[in-house]
Amino acid sequence: MDVQKTPAFIAAQDEAQARSTPSAAEETNATPRGRWYSVLLPWWQAVMAVMPIFLITRFIFLLLTYFGSVLFTVKNYSYTVVPLSAVLRSWYHWDVISFEKIALHDYSTADLTKAAFFPLYPWLERGVAALLHIHTSVFLAGMLISNLAFLGTLTALYRFVEVEFDRDTARRAAFYLAIFPTALFFFAAYNESLFLFFMLLSFFAMRHRSWWLAGLFGGLATLTRSLGLALFVIFLYEFIRQVFPLINTAWREKRHLKALKLLSGLLAASLIPLALGIYAFYLDERLHDPLAFLHAQSQWHLGPTAPWYAPVVAIKAMLHFSPFTFSTTHNVIDLTALLLFVTLLALCFVGPERFAVSQWSMPLFGIMALSLLLIFPGTAYNPLPSMERYVLEIFPGFIMLARFGRRPWFHQGYYLLSLPLLAFLTLQFLTGHWTI
Repeated sequence: MDVQKTPAFIAAQDEAQARSTPSAAEETNATPRGRWYSVLLPWWQAVMAVMPIFLITRFIFLLLTYFGSVLFTVKNYSYTVVPLSAVLRSWYHWDVISFEKIALHDYSTADLTKAAFFPLYPWLERGVAALLHIHTSVFLAGMLISNLAFLGTLTALYRFVEVEFDRDTARRAAFYLAIFPTALFFFAAYNESLFLFFMLLSFFAMRHRSWWLAGLFGGLATLTRSLGLALFVIFLYEFIRQVFPLINTAWREKRHLKALKLLSGLLAASLIPLALGIYAFYLDERLHDPLAFLHAQSQWHLGPTAPWYAPVVAIKAMLHFSPFTFSTTHNVIDLTALLLFVTLLALCFVGPERFAVSQWSMPLFGIMALSLLLIFPGTAYNPLPSMERYVLEIFPGFIMLARFGRRPWFHQGYYLLSLPLLAFLTLQFLTGHWTI
């Protein structure tokens, strides 16, 4: 007996056939090429999303470089020509010089303080300078590396926040980082952008259980800055949180091989301290002191001290000296940056925009980063050295700012305050005035 083919019956047949027939996207993803495409496509879309932010801010820095290096160095209505080399070398200050010296002459017993600068960035400077044949201006290779790495940083931050929160928050986080008052260090030949790039990729890989990639990027971050070692703690935290419940389940079900396979991912954590070991071995070969990077820190920082020591010293100095001195204004900037990011990290745990418990590894990293700065402060006349620069690495703070940025008044207030400060501090840097 034939089944009567009613409209409902035909619709049910069509639905069953649709479920059994793979879609075009599924067929595409079934091939190796399709799987790579599905993985890379969101990253390409992230690049396109942050590209306007990247290009506009680079254009702003070029304008500031042009006007600052000319108008601040020649007399009014003068026809004196400022050479292009002098315009470019307006970015040649402080750590830029140290990185270039390492790139040119490597680490030397003549200046052991250079061991405090970790090697990956100057090694890349040397390689890019040789490739471009610009040995006399290695710092220009460094600026190229910094800016390309910053594009990678914006892309990684956008992709990370897009997955963890939403696309609008990701766009604001990238924008807020790019116009933060000390974002000039992403344009200069400093290693901030390279470190942030590797650190964010390591975080992304950890959150997606790609443990060996997480260890690899964590190791590269550690070869760039000593703070990369904090990723070892984050790795263990995320591995225990994500994998240990699966191991317990597999072990209870007597799937011991699967449990051991899951546990093997923990070996990838060793890549992070291994990077430090590589640097220590290199220093032993060059300087006969594998701990030279620690000994060099004594020239730059005090410590260890109580975490409140540096803020207390800064406040005492502000109360002792006139408010119209360099010391006081400098300490005001330092303490403002510290207070801002302490508040932002606290809001990651409490308040309407707090992070989910599963996301606490982000503010945990920020807490470790700030703690290291406070436990190892600078000298008495500069107790919080480069605080405004180091907070750039506390990415959960920028995520929190982006979450608050859903409010129009906050968003407008942020860029109306940040952009003028960014321009001012950039001109300070270009003219060789030490402010940050």
